[in-house]
Amino acid sequence: MDISAPLPVAAPESPSPFRWRTWRRVGDVALLLAVACLPYLNSLRNDFVYDDVDQILVNPYLRSWGHLREIFTSSVWSFMGDFRGATNYYRPFMSLGYLFCYQCFGPRSLGFHAVNVVGNAAVVLLVFLVTLTLLRSRPTALVAACLFALHPIHTEAVDWIAAVTEIELACFYLLTVACFLASARAQGKSAVLLQIAMGGCFALALLSKEQALTLPVLAAVYEHFFRDDRAQTTWRQKLWRYRVLWLLAAVYLLLRLHFLGELIPSLALPGFSVRATAFLTLAFLGRYAVKLIVPAQLCAYYLLPVKLAALYPWMFAGAAALVLSGLAYAALRKTNLQVAFGVVWLLLTLAPVLNVRWMSSSPFAERYLYLPSVGFCWIAAWAGVAVWRRTSAAGYGWRVVFLLATGLLVWLAVSGIVTRNRDWHDNVTFYQATLAVAPEAYYIHNNLGTVYWGQGSHAAAEKEWRIALQLAPGSEYVLHNLGLAAQSAQRYDEATDFFLRALAIRPNYSDAHLDLGKTYAAVGQLQRAELQLQTAATLSPLSVRAHNALSEFYFDRRDLRRAEAEARRSVAVQPTPQGYWDLGLPQWLGGDHVGAEQAFLLAEALAPADSRSHFMLGLLYMDSNRISDAIREYRAGLQIDPHNADAFANLKKLEFLAAQ
Repeated sequence: MDISAPLPVAAPESPSPFRWRTWRRVGDVALLLAVACLPYLNSLRNDFVYDDVDQILVNPYLRSWGHLREIFTSSVWSFMGDFRGATNYYRPFMSLGYLFCYQCFGPRSLGFHAVNVVGNAAVVLLVFLVTLTLLRSRPTALVAACLFALHPIHTEAVDWIAAVTEIELACFYLLTVACFLASARAQGKSAVLLQIAMGGCFALALLSKEQALTLPVLAAVYEHFFRDDRAQTTWRQKLWRYRVLWLLAAVYLLLRLHFLGELIPSLALPGFSVRATAFLTLAFLGRYAVKLIVPAQLCAYYLLPVKLAALYPWMFAGAAALVLSGLAYAALRKTNLQVAFGVVWLLLTLAPVLNVRWMSSSPFAERYLYLPSVGFCWIAAWAGVAVWRRTSAAGYGWRVVFLLATGLLVWLAVSGIVTRNRDWHDNVTFYQATLAVAPEAYYIHNNLGTVYWGQGSHAAAEKEWRIALQLAPGSEYVLHNLGLAAQSAQRYDEATDFFLRALAIRPNYSDAHLDLGKTYAAVGQLQRAELQLQTAATLSPLSVRAHNALSEFYFDRRDLRRAEAEARRSVAVQPTPQGYWDLGLPQWLGGDHVGAEQAFLLAEALAPADSRSHFMLGLLYMDSNRISDAIREYRAGLQIDPHNADAFANLKKLEFLAAQ
């Protein structure tokens, strides 16, 4: 052996395939999380808008865990009590999620928006997982998930807290599908566990939204016509894989009918013939197809056209969409059967929202595309990867063109999402942005007027309500709001007329009864006033406003016992400063200074920036000859409201007495 010969150099070890796959998966997840979350970061600064205010801020079901029974056995709006609570709009998982969020974050919108963003990111990851399982192509799965994350049509579902149902549905729907796809490879105990997991996820999907009922149909279609082993499995084996879905769907329908009476929303749009329904279905399909391909002029409130002629362009678009879907399905079956399943997914999950007879006041909405768009993303991603491979084979120049075009689309999508997020910043911004696209949306004019009214801009509010009345003369909401405007201006005859017209349309409208009662009280018709106020409280027993109004009515009549009882009912439903003020005043006048002090202190704790609690405590302490305590409260109140002349005079008087 020649010891002078150089030693052989060992070849460098190749990285472990397992380690490489692990890091690649981490990279995929990191990329998808970034794509899903970063475009929506500016949505975290948004406030509660539209239905968020009623469903969260004034919803007594979210104040404690004692309302779980109502959440699971009644409608979303049942806490309102009157005709609005009679709807069978059933979203228990949404309400349960709100309850968790409210207990964690309180009445702060940041936490609720963060849940939507995180939930959307989870759906994006599930789109990747299901696509990878279904198409067995990592590039296609990545592109499909990125396309889903960056599609601007999803902004409504992510930006609007009340649209979290779409995210919840998609999340549990995709989890169920993931378990179902894995069931073909499972054996023994693993197969049983997968069935349990699949059933649990499907149950949560059903509790999120009725659209989940399409899943058993989708699973059966896939099992018999698309599964790779469909020719090798018996009918019994196929049925075993998806039977739990059909069983749970049957249980859900039975329970739903038992508690709520029917599946179709009780506030569904009435009066559509079979012919009109067919035309609208085709038109809706066309409009959804256009929005899916060209997500421009996004709007939160779409109006049904009054004239049939206005539907013709959308009907032609719907017919074209059906033809193109059929052609795409036929072509894809020959090249990639699993991608062809995307056409079935898209049409089947979209079908429930195409029937106008099943829809409420929002028969067309962008958020309804959230789940169906998964099928579109599969097809588009597969086509995009195929084009990339062809351009790669064609040469460097074509690759550059493809990448530039892709980069432009990504930039347009991200800028579209970021811009649309701003439209949901607050109620005024949201309603004005919606009216810019749909100026004839009377409901949005009405809501914008309500926001102006709450801000103290009464003239601007009445202007919006007048516009809404021209667009919808038969709207009980608009008539009631115009009654409020007339009542505030002391035009009591006009206010009474508006309230009575609203009640002629909706006899069980508690707010109209309530404000009619206040109007009667203002003109001295006390018996009529009491009757209307009691009717409002009976129709909506969980209405804090109704109990407060009755308490104040009885206090003005010096019926202290009933005034205190109504105030106690109010704070039992939801503790508010007004409720505690209404509770403390009859206690004080009845000689219970300790109870009055406790009520005012609780009001102060709820609203420390409100001077009224401090001034009430100051008056109470003056009456109790607690001079130093009264001085302290008046000074605290005047720091908040330094221009209150009465409080300033009382403080000077107290300081003079203290100096003696």
